[in-house]
Amino acid sequence: MSKMVIDLHIHTKGLSPCSEMSPEEAALEAKKIGLDGICFTEHNKPWDPQEISKIEEKSGISIFYGIEVDTTEGHVLVFGLQKDFQGITRIEDLRQMVNEVDGFMIAAHPFRGFLLFGFSKLQMDVHDAGKNLLFKFVDGIEVFSGRQTIKENDFSSQVCERLNLKGVGGSDAHSIKDIGKCVTVFENRIERQEDLIRELKTGRFNAGYFRKA
Repeated sequence: MSKMVIDLHIHTKGLSPCSEMSPEEAALEAKKIGLDGICFTEHNKPWDPQEISKIEEKSGISIFYGIEVDTTEGHVLVFGLQKDFQGITRIEDLRQMVNEVDGFMIAAHPFRGFLLFGFSKLQMDVHDAGKNLLFKFVDGIEVFSGRQTIKENDFSSQVCERLNLKGVGGSDAHSIKDIGKCVTVFENRIERQEDLIRELKTGRFNAGYFRKA
């Protein structure tokens, strides 16, 4: 068995206009810095698996795909569901859709801005934060996010541990320099999309930092 380091949260400009990079640029940069794989998670839009295969062949790095869905309770990374979402989706409806395809749901950057905006002054602790409705519907939490501060990532990790959910890492990259900031280190090799979902369900992975700022 050999470990596999994957950035599970990347946006590219074709399907996510907020991104500065093409999927080809993202793939080549990921290979250059030593990642084993990346995952395109565009905003509310699915990737065509055949297009993914073409980019994978050109770049020589494993590429997976999911969707970052805007829900009533925040942003959620979804794996296993191929759907073009419009507007904001009810978290209950998303959970049902993901269950129907035996997929996986991850709360994305759940505490982004949590400390910056002074919530810490309200003295909300890990126990209170864990009562967030979002966490009742997801299978895991993005505990290491390139869009959260180190303190926010630490807080996310504590909440995740308290709730006994699975914690992943992803950069939420919208530009080349952000790729690989946070990653998920899987214990087993992952070859196909189905393998990724299976390994997410097993919990045989750890979140970590990879690229220095």
